[in-house]
Parts: sequence; C-alpha cells; structure tokens
Amino acid sequence: MENQTVLRVGLVGCGGHGRNLAQAIVRSKMLRLVACADPDEAAASRAAALAPEVSTHTSVEALLADREVDVILVATPHHLLAPITLAALHSGKHVMAEKPIGLNEREAIEIEQTAAQAGVCFMAGYSFRFLMARYVRELLEARVVGEIRMISGAIGFGPMNTGWDAYPETGGGPLLFLGSHLVDMMLWFLNDEPQEVFASVTCRADTGADNISAFQIRFAKGAVAQCLVTQAATELFYEVSLHGSAGHISLRGRSFLHFEIEVTSTVAAAYH
Repeated sequence: MENQTVLRVGLVGCGGHGRNLAQAIVRSKMLRLVACADPDEAAASRAAALAPEVSTHTSVEALLADREVDVILVATPHHLLAPITLAALHSGKHVMAEKPIGLNEREAIEIEQTAAQAGVCFMAGYSFRFLMARYVRELLEARVVGEIRMISGAIGFGPMNTGWDAYPETGGGPLLFLGSHLVDMMLWFLNDEPQEVFASVTCRADTGADNISAFQIRFAKGAVAQCLVTQAATELFYEVSLHGSAGHISLRGRSFLHFEIEVTSTVAAAYH
C-alpha cells in the first residue's frame, strides 16, 4: 500500500449523500479530496471544509478547468448522473458514479462505450455489494448451497413524497432508487445473463412515480428471480432468499448496517 499513488478526488454533488462521501474520502489513506462542485455554493463549501485546500466550483466543467484530479465522484440526482459522468469521462478522468448510472439503457451503454474509448475506469456505486451482499457472494463462491435455481427478493421504503427522488422526470421512484440495488445483487449472485423479464408496475396518481413494482427474470442457465420493489412500506427493508441444489441462504435487514444471514446446507457441515 505504501507504493500506491494517492488519488486526487473531485466530488460532484455535495448534498446530504455527497457530504457523506466527502467524509469517507477524507478518512481514506488512498484518496485526497481536492475539489467540490455543486450549483449550491453553500453545499460545496460545507463539503470542502472537511479537508484543507479544497477548491469549490458550480459545475464539473468548472472543476475540471481549475483543478487537476484523477477521479471524479458523482453524487447527484439520477437525471444528472449520466451527463456529468460523460463530461468527466470525455476529459479522461476515472469516474465512480452513484447508482443507477443513468435513467435508462441508452445512457448506460453510452457510459460503457465512452469509458472504454477513453481508456479509463468507471464504477457504479452499488454499496450493497460492499456491505451485506459480499457475505452471500462468498458463500456462493464456496458452493455452500450448490447451483442456484431460484431467487426471491423484496426491497422497500416509506413514501417518497417530496424532492427530486419523488418524481420520474428526475429519476425518482423506488425502482431506480432502491430496486437497482436488488437487481444488481441478483445479477452479481447469479453471474448469468437475463433472458426474459415480466413486470407489473403501479404508479402513484400524485407524483407519477412507481409505487409497487413486481417482476420476474428468467436467466440463461435456467434460474428464475422474482422481485418486489415498493415505496408503500413504513420503513426501509430488504429481503433476499436464494434456493440452491444443496441448500438455502436468506439475507434480511432493516438498515444498511444491521442485517442477518441464515444458511442451511446439505454439503457444508457448518450449516447442517
């Protein structure tokens, strides 16, 4: 680690979550916060105050013109993720952007192609992978429950009534906000290509955002996933159950840091 280069980070989007990310950068020995950008200059200043000699800017373009950075970290509302990411990639910078990358498949493909053409790295901020899901992944890699045949999962939140995350025009609604985590976990766990998707979505009459989404995914190797995403819950919850040829894994939680994993296995003695 002593021989690794400390990366200079430019943070774009300095609201509540952006400031949390700024705190994480400051705590890291391998990252150095050098610039913050946000149309809200006060928000940019609050994040910049967490470290010495951090410049503030009102856009990613202004940041890139003024400061030399290695990595751009994007923590904006969903509809701004792709445009800001593309601006950073075109400038030759590595990027980590918050999920869900963009609003649709077209934006995601453009980001993938631009990163490849620029020869830089792009990473989506699917934090569930590095919190609770990695323990499930380790069990799957150890073949504790054999070949996965079926996954069921649900994730929900309380009503999203106000703010950018309440309206589809700005990428609001629980399907992008939370459901993208659920889908990412299932894709990561199965490491397989989806073949068919069937969905039923109901939307709120007032905001127009999705309220309850139920969908099923059939994968190339035969596994089937059934998912439920909602903003009609009373609080955050997530539940994922994986049924394999040699056992079962359940992941349940009511917060990002407090969760439980239950395992039964016919092949691993520790989980009989």
